[in-house]
Amino acid sequence: MRTKSNPDWHFQRPELADFYLKSFALKLSNSRALFARRRMGKTEFLLQDLGPAAAKQGYRVIYINLWECRDNTSEGVASSVINSLQNSDGFLERIKKISSKKIGTIKLNAKTPMAEGSFETRFEADNSTANLMSNMWQQIDQCQDTILLLIDEAQILASANNSDLAAALRAGLDVRKQKIHVIFTGSSEHTLRDMFAKSNQPFYNWAPVEPFPLLDNLFVQHMIAVSNHILDSNYHLSDQQGIEAFNQLKQTPELFRRFLEEYLIRPFHGCQSAIENALAKTYTDQGFDSLWNELLPVDRIILQSIAARQESLSSKSTRIKLGQHLGLAELANHTVNNALARLFEKQHLSREDRGVYRFEDDHFEEWVKLEHPLPT
Repeated sequence: MRTKSNPDWHFQRPELADFYLKSFALKLSNSRALFARRRMGKTEFLLQDLGPAAAKQGYRVIYINLWECRDNTSEGVASSVINSLQNSDGFLERIKKISSKKIGTIKLNAKTPMAEGSFETRFEADNSTANLMSNMWQQIDQCQDTILLLIDEAQILASANNSDLAAALRAGLDVRKQKIHVIFTGSSEHTLRDMFAKSNQPFYNWAPVEPFPLLDNLFVQHMIAVSNHILDSNYHLSDQQGIEAFNQLKQTPELFRRFLEEYLIRPFHGCQSAIENALAKTYTDQGFDSLWNELLPVDRIILQSIAARQESLSSKSTRIKLGQHLGLAELANHTVNNALARLFEKQHLSREDRGVYRFEDDHFEEWVKLEHPLPT
């Protein structure tokens, strides 16, 4: 097998980055909220396409992943902004070099050369959160550049624990609309829509919510071309083989990268083996077994029912069937509704229409079908 140093696995999307930046330049709005399921390339786009493009246009770019600081979101947001503004290096260098006495550790890692990177931060509690937030706004006001604030996993702001933070952010951003442009991204469509569409939410009507444009066959062709440059010619993949694998993997970019990793290591085992290994690793890495064991029995039966495309959950006949699986005569309507509310809160489900639900993670749904099918 031939090797190549530092292959460029990133599929660039300059046109998409330019589209968002031009929309801000036209001053028709100063914010957008983009949703897509997990592992669909949102973070990679923000860090490797939109952020660098904005930095070249003179923006001061600040990236915050709320999932990484969800245990203390207010402190995480404030510290991330402060350290980004205090560091004068370019956007990507700032992401790599964030370090100050307010940050205990920072780690950049990638599970494989082809996997999306992630970074984790642990913030020292040497200042009160209130002082940090006040300092954050002061630093923003002192900055001479227009700021592009990239808030990843923004649905974290919709939780009850973060309602005060969301209100404070909304108030602060409201009076700085000319200075700060914001891109929110989230993996929970249901929660993100509620966050911007419900009148009791702090960010009500503050940003249009729209789907994040997903990667397609052009991405597949790029990845196949890079792979073939590494592989022995006897094991080259065709674009059609790549597209078929991509489709089998629910058109999920992160899983497609895992498929290619598996194939590059053992090309002689073939495509199907690489697909199966990629899925098996995903199920393990996501901890579906542990997740399942933590659910209440009624929540599990609801998930099994939705995975099996069971008829309306509110119908009496369905509630009787589901109740029988749990050793009950019938599930009450409020029991079903409470279970659905918990599953929405945990971002396992979203509502497509009245009485119609779907899994937020297609691969969790496939795992449920495979490992815990609805009893007959």
